[in-house]
Amino acid sequence: MLEILKRVYDPDYRDKSIVDLGLVKEDDIKIDDGGLEIEYKVTAPLCPFSSAIGVMIKYALEKSLKKPVRVKLKEGHMQSQIVNEILENEDKRRDLLQKLEHYGILQRCVKI
Repeated sequence: MLEILKRVYDPDYRDKSIVDLGLVKEDDIKIDDGGLEIEYKVTAPLCPFSSAIGVMIKYALEKSLKKPVRVKLKEGHMQSQIVNEILENEDKRRDLLQKLEHYGILQRCVKI
């Protein structure tokens, strides 16, 4: 999984992957019968891409592995509640993914 995530980049730091930045580590990946669960963190308390990073993680892993993936911003972050509500809501997640595609962010930040 980390090999796939090494090809996902934070839009604010496009020269470093989310793995290089320490946003996702091996301990943040859980595998069970229902698929994968990934927890991640972001680089700043008010990161403008906190939801987008979660959507890109889900997109990259599901596209590569063809398995369901649950993604969640780690608890304790000031935006975790609102970000996790977006990540859990299929309509909001899909809308954000479409916006990322429309503005070219998905293509620049997910290299799978």
